[in-house]
Amino acid sequence: MWFVGLVGGALSALLACGPGMDEGRETRVESLAQPATSAVVPLFDANTPLEPAMVEERADAIVTRFSDRVRDRHAREGSFQSYEHYLPLYFEYRTISVELIDYVARGGNKITVNITSLWKLDKRDFRAFYRGEHAESAEYVININMEEVGPNKYTATVDYNPRKADRKLAIGDPMEIEISRFFDPISPPAGRSNYYGTVFLYVVGKGGLVPWEGKNFEFQGPNGKITYVRDSSPLRAEAWLGGRTTLSYNYSNEPVHQFKQMSTNLAPMNAQPFVEGRRLHHTDFGDGTHSEAGNPVFTQHQNQLGPLFVARSCVGCHINNGRALPPGESASKLTVRFFVNNAAWADLHYSINGGGQQSFRMTHDNANNNSHVVKDIPGGATVKYHFTIAEGTGLKVTPEDQFIAGGGGTGGAGGYGYSVLAPPLSYTINVGQVNGTTVSPHPQLGRALQSQSISGDSPEGTVRISSWTMTAGTFSDGTAYQLRQPNYAFSGPVPTNYSARIAPPLVGVGLLEAIAESTIAGMEDPNDANGDGISGRMQVVADAQTGQPRMGRFGWKAGQARVSQQIANALNLDMGVLTTIYRAPDCGGTPCASAGIELSDAELDKLERYVSLLGVPARRNLDDAQVQQGERLFSIMGCSTCHVPTLTTSPHHPKAELRGQTIRPYTDLLLHDMGGGLADNLPEAGASGAEWRTPPLWGIGLTASVSGGEAYLHDGRARSLTEAILWHGGEANTAKEKFRTAASAERNAIIEFLRSL
Repeated sequence: MWFVGLVGGALSALLACGPGMDEGRETRVESLAQPATSAVVPLFDANTPLEPAMVEERADAIVTRFSDRVRDRHAREGSFQSYEHYLPLYFEYRTISVELIDYVARGGNKITVNITSLWKLDKRDFRAFYRGEHAESAEYVININMEEVGPNKYTATVDYNPRKADRKLAIGDPMEIEISRFFDPISPPAGRSNYYGTVFLYVVGKGGLVPWEGKNFEFQGPNGKITYVRDSSPLRAEAWLGGRTTLSYNYSNEPVHQFKQMSTNLAPMNAQPFVEGRRLHHTDFGDGTHSEAGNPVFTQHQNQLGPLFVARSCVGCHINNGRALPPGESASKLTVRFFVNNAAWADLHYSINGGGQQSFRMTHDNANNNSHVVKDIPGGATVKYHFTIAEGTGLKVTPEDQFIAGGGGTGGAGGYGYSVLAPPLSYTINVGQVNGTTVSPHPQLGRALQSQSISGDSPEGTVRISSWTMTAGTFSDGTAYQLRQPNYAFSGPVPTNYSARIAPPLVGVGLLEAIAESTIAGMEDPNDANGDGISGRMQVVADAQTGQPRMGRFGWKAGQARVSQQIANALNLDMGVLTTIYRAPDCGGTPCASAGIELSDAELDKLERYVSLLGVPARRNLDDAQVQQGERLFSIMGCSTCHVPTLTTSPHHPKAELRGQTIRPYTDLLLHDMGGGLADNLPEAGASGAEWRTPPLWGIGLTASVSGGEAYLHDGRARSLTEAILWHGGEANTAKEKFRTAASAERNAIIEFLRSL
């Protein structure tokens, strides 16, 4: 969704319609002339209203407030693989607010923990001080059924440390907690009633939660040495890539879910908006279904798709919230919908890879349309098909047609054909007309090629990767490598100016929004005054709602200023869903649907909170000698000049989770000329075809685990981190050459460092 837009470069809104526009189509024309950086208006300043702080310093205590969602199993139970995923109905009454009052921090002797549930609880197990003696243990020394103190309010008090001889709580003591909830059996809400909770680590006297790793803890018991396996230990600060949003290490053997988690420090006020935003993120805006089994149809959001679109849902492109892979034959299995419109009945006949023909009577609906879904078609397979269609009192047999099964394809004519439902087209083709210093929408395609339509038979056109151009090269030690560049084939109008973008990972975007403009401006050197060959400059865009000049942050060319505007832009271009920010569809030369509002501001806010508050995975392998060598070489070779390791977010961001955080994103958010090899021919705002925003690197080492494969750079051409580095040119050419000419051991060290992020 948003971030195929976010990567989609479909972010070229300089002259966007304002809140008062309610009819017709939007005509967004962007100028390539850049306002001065000094004209940029900050998103947030000292007058910005702030959401409540999560750590409160009182005279008698330090109070930490946070939230939690329900879990299926415990954090260390790798054999179950059931801790990180989301259970059915996760968005209904299944979050809690937690208040931890630390009196020890002010000389007292106890810690009180209060929770507020959205539904009456029967059992509410509060557990503290882990005592597991095997790798998958879920045992605790303290187990308390929290006392009910009001409607849906419960409390527990800890006044000793069972691990210490004197049993006194003291500043600096790590205290692991887990809170399990069981709904009232007399009147439970729909769905399951018993749940476990997240494992949190609190350090007494410090305030705030900390991400943790599992380390063995040994001590002398009455009958000999005792070892607590994977005892929670605070992660070192350099592992906190996302500040206090950083997630703890995962021990439940669920790598695919690592980009889906709540930030560790999620505020109570944001727990329910987060899960409700996630529901929207997983909703098909055509039929309202949820992408995960066991969840009800979201009827409020049926029939909001299109009429033209790229994907049916946000997760259609942002699978697992990770980096997308290029479409095409890399897909192992596909789901294809065949359709015949405006017919009393129709039969489908098809074969796969020359096999026997199969025939099915298609499902007929109240709109007089027919469809049949075929699953598990091998990626790259040749599919031949035709239809027998009722026509008046007779029959019509269509000519046999064929296609190569690949992600996101659509084909057919005259009211019949096919559409690939899964995997969807997880990238966008942004299009436009370049005329001197302006870029205007393509007269037939608008600002993005939309390869699907709600009727199934009239998309704007399709695109596929028809081949790869291979370029051979060698490292200085003689080792050969090959780089590949995609070639695209279009059906329908063929745009002269276009840019293909795959969906990027979503984690950390809220923190990027929270970085002060002055911080980024301080890293600018547009004229290379220091002579280091690097001339990064700030992208300046017009705010899609106010028209004010803002710093561009999001997208491969930094074309949008705010997370909410990026999401609204992607809803508009990628799904045809309208908001108050973008009220008119992108329809090129086709008849345009009416402007309006389909997703309310309140719902857009939930989506924005979900995306902004995803937790950032922690850095790994900090003590590995090869990783440490790679980190040093990353700096020595000049990579860190643009991929700046450490930044601090502004104290003025409204969300408490995001403000005042020391983060390690490895980006400067500036535009850099990356050379002709990576250039496209569609400028965006003030960015030329060769200029790209420095992408953050946090989470990049988890790409294969989350996405099921590897693909890097804006169009996914790089099949490995090594290839991604070798594509660097322009301002990055010197650093690239240092990598290319380095010894094999040094190159491997840099790659291992990147994999630790």
